[in-house]
Amino acid sequence: MAEVSEYKCPSCGAPMRFDINEQRMVCTFCSNSYDFEYIRSHFNEVSDKKLSDFDWVERTKYVWEPNILEQLAEYTCPSCGGNIITKNTSASARCPFCNHEVVVSSNFAGDLRPDKVIPFRRKAEEFAEKYRQNIAGSVYAPDEFKASSVTDGIVGCYIPIWVYSCTCDSVGGTSDSVRFRIKDFPILGTDIKKDIFYSVAPFQFDDAEDFTESCLTGFYAGRYSIGAENAMNHADEEVKQVCSARAALAAGGDYIPGMAVKESVISDKKLTYYLVPIWFLNVAYKGQDYTFAMNGQTGEFASPDVPFNYKAKLYGLLIFVFLMAVTFILCYFFVKEDYMSVPIALLITTVFSLFGASSFVFIASAIINYKISKKLRGGLRNAKSYSATGIKNYIDGDVKINGLNSK
Repeated sequence: MAEVSEYKCPSCGAPMRFDINEQRMVCTFCSNSYDFEYIRSHFNEVSDKKLSDFDWVERTKYVWEPNILEQLAEYTCPSCGGNIITKNTSASARCPFCNHEVVVSSNFAGDLRPDKVIPFRRKAEEFAEKYRQNIAGSVYAPDEFKASSVTDGIVGCYIPIWVYSCTCDSVGGTSDSVRFRIKDFPILGTDIKKDIFYSVAPFQFDDAEDFTESCLTGFYAGRYSIGAENAMNHADEEVKQVCSARAALAAGGDYIPGMAVKESVISDKKLTYYLVPIWFLNVAYKGQDYTFAMNGQTGEFASPDVPFNYKAKLYGLLIFVFLMAVTFILCYFFVKEDYMSVPIALLITTVFSLFGASSFVFIASAIINYKISKKLRGGLRNAKSYSATGIKNYIDGDVKINGLNSK
């Protein structure tokens, strides 16, 4: 069985967990708190620190890691001795017998230890409030999204990522060499959906802490399942494609995809292993899962495309019927002459309303319904939707062409 560890209060021996408000480990019984430096020095975390000259890029040259398949693994609770069964990539778990939270230390041993961690700074209550404002508070939201118990399913997760920086020299279709600097591009180290992750990016990596397992207590966490080499290779392909296309534009040359990518050279590679915080909420509706997310550091909220309930169509239909009724009445008085009988006037009005005015009434009702629905739908379609962020958004600094600088 792999090694697991538990953080117990030095004063009373009760379990400790990470407190978002205090940014410290706090005892669940006596409320004593301890900062990260104390935890690192008193809980043998420093002994697991990688060598000072460790480099992930160099490691990929002699250590090849295939993508890890998730399987169930069994651990022993250090408090009660009970068996804990969870995924082999999980970095934190909860004992089903004594309910104590543990960290799977073996998933962070030696070279597998992350370089940095960004602790949670935004609480689940903030995520729940943003969800209620943007989604549950909408008149058009289906009942499944508005139930008071929905936010009980909010979970905080530390997501493993690789933060990649490099320099790319590309030929812009001519002899001109264009240099781009890619800085702090986050590459997923696990198989969650990219659109969900990049919708709550970016993260402020300058505010990260040296890695400590203690801040994982109380949250879900996992080690990377996509190794450094695979992650970097996929990123290099995108870097070459984006930079070669922009090089042709900057240099004024012709862009030939195959040739431009082939002649692109990547250097000055730097790779850092991070754990970053994200809040998740999953809502099931008509056989489909809708996942909401919030950046646990910056508070960036992202929402999927939530369907409207029946009221959206009903209100639109009522507006159309009302406008048609008004149009019918106005048309009747417009076409009715003294010599006309009522049946003839009604027939003419009906024909004109159905075949002449109905299309205009439909357009008018759609516009009115849109204006009204902007208030009734609340933030249902106003929140930031999922959208993947590419390498192009992480190009940093000047572009250099033959020694000349061009923004």
